[in-house]
Amino acid sequence: MANVTIISEMSLTDLLVVICMNKTNVTFQDCVKDYIEELDILPLVQPLPTLTVTLLIVAYIIVFILALIGNSLVVIVITRRRSMRTVINMFILSLAVSDLLIVLFCVPFTLVETITVDWVLGPFLCKALNYIAMVAIVVSTLTLLVIALERHHAICYPLRARMIKNPRRAGYVVAVLWILAMCLVSPLLIVHEVIEHTDTIEDVIILRKYQFCQEQWTRKSDRQNFTLFLVTLLYVIPLTTMVVLYLRIANQLWVRKAVAPGDMPRSKASNACSLRYKKRATKMLIIVVVLFASCWLPYHIVSVFRDFTHLLDSGHNRLMLAIVQLVGFSNSFNNPIVYVFLNENFKRNFLRTLTFNRRRQMLKGKRAGKTASTNLFPYNNNNVATTL
Repeated sequence: MANVTIISEMSLTDLLVVICMNKTNVTFQDCVKDYIEELDILPLVQPLPTLTVTLLIVAYIIVFILALIGNSLVVIVITRRRSMRTVINMFILSLAVSDLLIVLFCVPFTLVETITVDWVLGPFLCKALNYIAMVAIVVSTLTLLVIALERHHAICYPLRARMIKNPRRAGYVVAVLWILAMCLVSPLLIVHEVIEHTDTIEDVIILRKYQFCQEQWTRKSDRQNFTLFLVTLLYVIPLTTMVVLYLRIANQLWVRKAVAPGDMPRSKASNACSLRYKKRATKMLIIVVVLFASCWLPYHIVSVFRDFTHLLDSGHNRLMLAIVQLVGFSNSFNNPIVYVFLNENFKRNFLRTLTFNRRRQMLKGKRAGKTASTNLFPYNNNNVATTL
């Protein structure tokens, strides 16, 4: 009974030390791990189940492929075809570039961070990836806001001079938006660091050391204020402004059915066609804004919740973060799909680009066939002969 009383009053650390120090067939660390597994003590970081990891990999790969193909087509169509270089399309090009940044730099590395137990990408990527992701999100928000302002000015005040008169000026505005976004989120380059955490039992027995990519602020309130700044000034206020502007545009087009003074001399059929085109273009832009707001809303909510509460790195929370990030990344392939279904110019030019590439490949194949009929080694006969 005395021995039982002594053991019951011992701490878990003392008990493990007593048990494992007398083990001669295994190392002390292995002994401790074996007993921890038997006692079902949860580690600091819990890996995700294999099935969950597999589903996440498949979902992230689908988002990556769709977004990469869709946004690459948007960039190719706008940059190659002069007829597509309009004011609005310059802003759409900016959206496509920001989505490509997210696809190339954020989607694959976020997946790696999610399925691995700790950060394995080093301090440089810790700073760069989080910075690039936030720059792309802010650029998208500001670009959508400028599009709404330009459309509101053009439709609701058609007699006034255009805010942005030509694609070149639109390009200048886009450049300013990117510089502004890079400056606004620049603190992330400073505060993101790779921090080492140690998983211990009662701060005595070390189980494992982990590395996390985290924001390190001087005070917790600084991090909370910066998060509120990003969410409020660069998400909530711009989206609220866009809602007001598009409500006024909708009232002008669907309720009042106003026609611009420049369209008055035209026939009724021409005016109806112009109004229908404006409605379709406005509907497309509204859908783009709604999808952007919906996809990134869960991410911003979790960001605020994480900074104002103590969010443990449990399997459930890691899965939640992976899902909200995936939902946000999925916005990157939404826009090209919307353009194809709601914009005839984009649909037509997408098809032309695809068929042009196919025709060029067919022509190359025919030329190669002709060359092959007279030359067995069409690339460089001399080199091949030398190699052989």
